[in-house]
Amino acid sequence: MAGLLAAAVAAVAGSSATESLAIDPAGLVTAVVSSAGVKGVAFSPDGKLLAAGYGDGTVRLWEVATNQAYGPVLRAGSGPQGGVNGVMFSPDGSLLAGADASGAIRLWDPITGQPAASPLQADSGVNGVTFSPDVGVLAAGYGDGTIRLWNLATGQMYGPVLRDGSGTPGGVNGVAFSPDGRLVAAGYADGTVRLWDVVTDQVHGPVLREGPGSRGGVNGVAFSPDGSLLAVGYGDGTVQLWDPSTGQPSRPPLPVGSAVDAVAFSPDGKLLASADANGTVGLWDPATGQATRSPLPVGSAVDAVAFSPDGKLLAGADANGTVKVWSTAGDESAGLDGRIALAAAGLGIALAVVAVAITTRAIWRASAGRPNPGRK
Repeated sequence: MAGLLAAAVAAVAGSSATESLAIDPAGLVTAVVSSAGVKGVAFSPDGKLLAAGYGDGTVRLWEVATNQAYGPVLRAGSGPQGGVNGVMFSPDGSLLAGADASGAIRLWDPITGQPAASPLQADSGVNGVTFSPDVGVLAAGYGDGTIRLWNLATGQMYGPVLRDGSGTPGGVNGVAFSPDGRLVAAGYADGTVRLWDVVTDQVHGPVLREGPGSRGGVNGVAFSPDGSLLAVGYGDGTVQLWDPSTGQPSRPPLPVGSAVDAVAFSPDGKLLASADANGTVGLWDPATGQATRSPLPVGSAVDAVAFSPDGKLLAGADANGTVKVWSTAGDESAGLDGRIALAAAGLGIALAVVAVAITTRAIWRASAGRPNPGRK
């Protein structure tokens, strides 16, 4: 089996293969591989679909239960300026948003794969998107340092472009709505975070800044499910947990060790995941600030991370186009049948299609680290 698998991989390595669906023999639940880097992953609210946004301007959907591609490949952009920088499902599951570097946000019906509205277009690249809890508003962070709030019913902007006039914070690299829909957290390239009140269009509370000696911009932000914490991932290799009600750190920074590109809370708020430039996903207890296990390996720099709605799965994606999904369940092991399908094509001629059926009984137990009100 190992020799056949190695031969299949070698055959594809020298081709123009674009994607494959795999069961990682090391015990990962599933790995989805594309030739283009992945900048965003998101589970649908019902947990049935996993969306991945790629550097080649495409968004792909995968059916979690079967590990198979779902529906057509969605085209968000093209060319070097059209890579997808973020994906997100609306809380009710009716929309899938894809944000691209050309400045467009595209909205699809995730079930049919058809456009649900005209693109929301701006003159700067989009680095992140977030839906309000009531699905009425989509907030987006842009490379020119602005926040735009889009009315999804009309396709038009709410109010003015949100821009802090007190300085030059650089591009907005991450955005997140608070659970009550009142605030949008925006993480900037200069290492600051601002909480924007979507009703008043003003910054709420103090600008959040790391202490002396910190370095690196903000790459990701996430509110805890109850809104009591804001996790911020920094380029200096730390994650800071802030109290958004006071603007003060809740504890010392979490020492990830390499640039943190994304953060995500589990649905129950008991776990915090960090994606880092060393190619791993870390898991932390936000109550204690302690790591709950050794880092989970993905491959190259990890740019995106997401929990499933029930908290049983954790997805991480890297710059080489790999998406890996781990089980966070307490089962020591579980049977899982999967198929590796490797397709290669060159000069317009199909060179090889290799399918290897494998069975793995070990699933990573992420908790233990061993196989097994916006505006209306």
